[in-house]
Amino acid sequence: MRKWIYAFFASLFAFGMAACSDDPSVDNHPKEQLTQSGNESANTNNDVVREDESGNNSDDGNVRAIDEQKMMQTFPFTKFSLEIDYAPDMEYDYEYEEKNNGSSYRAELDDSVHDKRLKGKEAFQTLYTLMQDIQLDENTTKADAIQQIFDTFQLDDHYTKFELEYVLKNGTKKEFEDRK
Repeated sequence: MRKWIYAFFASLFAFGMAACSDDPSVDNHPKEQLTQSGNESANTNNDVVREDESGNNSDDGNVRAIDEQKMMQTFPFTKFSLEIDYAPDMEYDYEYEEKNNGSSYRAELDDSVHDKRLKGKEAFQTLYTLMQDIQLDENTTKADAIQQIFDTFQLDDHYTKFELEYVLKNGTKKEFEDRK
């Protein structure tokens, strides 16, 4: 009987110590939590773009910033979608799309090959930098597009599925798909 009592109190003591932890991830003062100010909206619509503290306008991958307006004007695409599957758990997925007549965009990179996940400004700048040396236009062939993508993005060409879709500023839409 005495063993049961010791076991019970030891468990109770351990539980009590865990509850009184000084772990900073545990919020013991809920009244000190930040609340929304009166001028902020509680709107969680993914299409809404709001300005954050860094001066960039962003919300879940949607970005609108003055310094990037020039980059967007020289970028030849209004839409760029690249998906390359390697194995059941490995893929390279890039999505870029201009919104609001070129005044904002949405960009996301999900790269399990190089273990990168980027959204918004970082994803767009990565794509913009990579695409400086690539020549995809309305006359690009499937083989040439695939080769340029693998060379530029430094990816392995042992894929199971390759899908590329892009829309140029002039409205021309190109789609390429290949499976191995």
